[in-house]
Amino acid sequence: MAKPSKKRERGLLAYRPLHQVRREIRLVELRFKLPAASNGKQVPLLRMHQAFLNSKDLPKYIALSYTWGTGPKSIVLVEDERRPAREVLVSANLADALYHLVWQLDPKHDGLKRFFKPSEKWIFWVDQLCINQNDNDEKSHQVKMMMDIFGQAKMTNVWLGSREATLSDEGMKKYNQEFHHVKDGIINVDMVNSEFEYDDSIVSQRTDRILSELCENDCEQLIALTTFCRHPWFERAWVIQEVVLAAGSNVIVHWEGGCCKWSAIANISDLLNWLVLRTSSAKASCPVIAVHMLLTAKDTLEMTVTQSREPPRTKSLIGLIHYMQLYGQTRATQPEDLVYSMMGIASDGDTCGIKVDYDKHYTEVFREVALLVLKTLGARALAWSGQQKRNSNPSDCRLPSWVPDLRLPAANVIQESYQAVHPMPKLFSAAGNRKFECTVDGKSEILSLRTSYIDRVVEVSEFFGSQFWNLDAPWRVLSHFQAWLIDLERFVDAAADRHPTRYDYSTRQEMHWRIPIADRYVDEDVQKRAGLEVKDWYMATLRPDHPSSASAVSNSPRYQDSINLTCQIAFVTETGYIGIGHPEVVKGDEVHLVQGSDTPFILRKTDGRYQLIGETYVHGIMDGELVDDNTEFEWQQIH
Repeated sequence: MAKPSKKRERGLLAYRPLHQVRREIRLVELRFKLPAASNGKQVPLLRMHQAFLNSKDLPKYIALSYTWGTGPKSIVLVEDERRPAREVLVSANLADALYHLVWQLDPKHDGLKRFFKPSEKWIFWVDQLCINQNDNDEKSHQVKMMMDIFGQAKMTNVWLGSREATLSDEGMKKYNQEFHHVKDGIINVDMVNSEFEYDDSIVSQRTDRILSELCENDCEQLIALTTFCRHPWFERAWVIQEVVLAAGSNVIVHWEGGCCKWSAIANISDLLNWLVLRTSSAKASCPVIAVHMLLTAKDTLEMTVTQSREPPRTKSLIGLIHYMQLYGQTRATQPEDLVYSMMGIASDGDTCGIKVDYDKHYTEVFREVALLVLKTLGARALAWSGQQKRNSNPSDCRLPSWVPDLRLPAANVIQESYQAVHPMPKLFSAAGNRKFECTVDGKSEILSLRTSYIDRVVEVSEFFGSQFWNLDAPWRVLSHFQAWLIDLERFVDAAADRHPTRYDYSTRQEMHWRIPIADRYVDEDVQKRAGLEVKDWYMATLRPDHPSSASAVSNSPRYQDSINLTCQIAFVTETGYIGIGHPEVVKGDEVHLVQGSDTPFILRKTDGRYQLIGETYVHGIMDGELVDDNTEFEWQQIH
């Protein structure tokens, strides 16, 4: 430990106000020395100055991207032209990043040198230091400029940490080589849509070899690879904007054990995609837990890598937010950043009516998103809000049930996300073709809409999806699908036995294969209504020895993929309707048709008002069978 330095001031930086009209920002120059702080530890030294984004004199700078993290703070030294160095407390991860930048940029080390010129000054834009975090007005204005701040940086440098990143430099090079080996067998590829045409003999042989090596020694290599891919940085909401605005090619990722270009991360994402595709083959041999680890790692990387291949302003704000939820990319220090982080790259970021304002509570921001979704999607917005398990909400949640909590991952629901975000033909018309109507009371935050009561839930099944989330029994394992389907068959048959006049033998058989998938399947990321051919897929999944066609056997995984694992509570109503819906459905809940909606919804009555639980599939009413010109829809209040 170095000797303690002379006493320095410690505390908040004395920020000089930024000129907003002239688009002024702050930058920090990282010095090549590590002076001692008052605690005797060597710490980074930075010199702060201000510059105008539109000026020809704007110095070349690097945007630093990292996770803030939680826990104890660390010391860095910051000086400017008017004040000597003073000790400033920053997040430990930022201090760690700056320390390792000094170390890796030192001429004595190889590290990041290959990406920089030795004569350059190391000037950075660092949000935690360059924005006055205690000034909401400044913070709001600077966030609006993020597109230009990252777009004009000569490079974005990503810091993954000194302990969390588990892959060595050699490991990164190895998997990039493996990517190119597999790529040799790819004939035609659409990376944005993850569509491949390939030579099966080459790809299968090479992916099988990689899978075999990854699973050796209790999956030691696989654990290192997937732990790296699941680093918290990849789950940050801001990552999408930072990588997209840097155009991917100008992004350098570094950690204590190595560094690489963003293209190497993208290659690993594609390699994981190919490996996952191979594990779904009956001929591939891979331990159950390995399949689960590959799937999780692939999903963590996929959102950011896919967006990095697209230019900004190609997706709407609600489209970006929904994709972010689907991929679980919901990590942000402040919840409102789950929205603000998408504003700079959304096609309607300037026109959607939502303004960046850190004086607003995050619940107000989420409510503005819900109103935008209602305005854009109509009744389908209710499906989005009802996707989540409300009982898993953070304890400080103060959101009405019709407002989605963007901190929680979303699920693919019956009228699936792609259907919800893009104008596609609707699958169902349970409420007929009437126009959706709603009003929102700004003070009470009560949503009023027209509904028609159908029936009350009197019996619910076990949560069939829970077994699939066990690491020892991931959902793609065929035996668990079979057990799930058998349990569901028994539940449906028992319910139908109590209402023999409503359900004949053929209807029962039809419910067996339609209800588990809510009567739809996924075809190239688009949901379609299930036809009779899907019955053969069901039989091939449930009973592999059934005399099904070869096509049905090959399509069995498509049936499995269509099962919505977060929508797996079957239920029976008082008059005998059988359906499947949200995991939180309980006895006493009510099934309603919402005027203008495609699907029925589960509502829960409390104190004369209703709570939105989620949308549902009810066999026999999905095509407007219960609706005619005389059907009455009454106003109900949703809180």
